[in-house]
Amino acid sequence: MNCAKDIELWDKLKKEIQPLKVDVVLKDLPPRLKVRYKFVKTLPLKLDLHRMTIQEAYLNTLQFVEKHYKIGTKSVQIITGKGREGQGAIRLEFMGWLETPIFKQYIRKTQWTNDKGAVDLWLKKSK
Repeated sequence: MNCAKDIELWDKLKKEIQPLKVDVVLKDLPPRLKVRYKFVKTLPLKLDLHRMTIQEAYLNTLQFVEKHYKIGTKSVQIITGKGREGQGAIRLEFMGWLETPIFKQYIRKTQWTNDKGAVDLWLKKSK
């Protein structure tokens, strides 16, 4: 390594370099493109109804199913819980909700899982 030669070379280079002319450079550049990023928020595929009132569970379930239907999700899971001895209030109400026209317009098929503590829903294709 020869530091003296490096310093000498660097000084020579600094003297020879001329700054760019801003006017000429800006005219030669292509116009700036505006890029817009779309933030995509992913929705969870599971909804847990534990610790909700029956009314809260109904509204959350309806909103959850509608949103997933609109974005084209194929299947989701809703956890109702089993309750004591399979007599959970939300679970029993939920079975009735699935038979209403409001839910039937979105749901193609249902299957209870986890000892009937959760239900898998296959959604219809959105139009």
